[in-house]
Amino acid sequence: MGYRHSETEILQAATEVALEAGMAGLTFSAVGARLGISDRTVVYYFPTKPDLVLAVAGALGTRLMAVLEAAFGDEPMDTAELLRRGWPVLTTPSADRIFALYLEIVGLAASRQAPYDDLARAMVQGWVEWLVPRSLGRTPAERRRHALATTAQVDGLLLLRHVVGAKGADDAVKLLR
Repeated sequence: MGYRHSETEILQAATEVALEAGMAGLTFSAVGARLGISDRTVVYYFPTKPDLVLAVAGALGTRLMAVLEAAFGDEPMDTAELLRRGWPVLTTPSADRIFALYLEIVGLAASRQAPYDDLARAMVQGWVEWLVPRSLGRTPAERRRHALATTAQVDGLLLLRHVVGAKGADDAVKLLR
């Protein structure tokens, strides 16, 4: 007997659930209900909650990176230019929802909850490594420091945006450009 939905379709539904309800609302039953299937079918493809969380985070990261690559390109630039080019892309309504999930994951990681602790670390490291070749510097170590600084600024600004509001974050960005 074949399943009515593929792993890809289930992952898409899980991603939609996470975007609407956050990681706390990402459950096997919520994904199953979205598709009109048993939660056991979801478990067949994603046997544990960490498996489901990691798959959703990966799918969202891939989606976001495609948008960021178009905004940043491959040319190395300083932190201010990276921020100037990236901020408009990072603050769209669709990016806002992804970053709300990212901040939720970071918050859960700060309280040492698995799998979020390892996931947040991997996400930040991935972001830094992605930025290294796009950052100015004479040496790899210097480019890495610039990538870390850019990550710190962007993450701080995104936190402001989600806690204080868009105007507060936009005001702060003006001083950093």
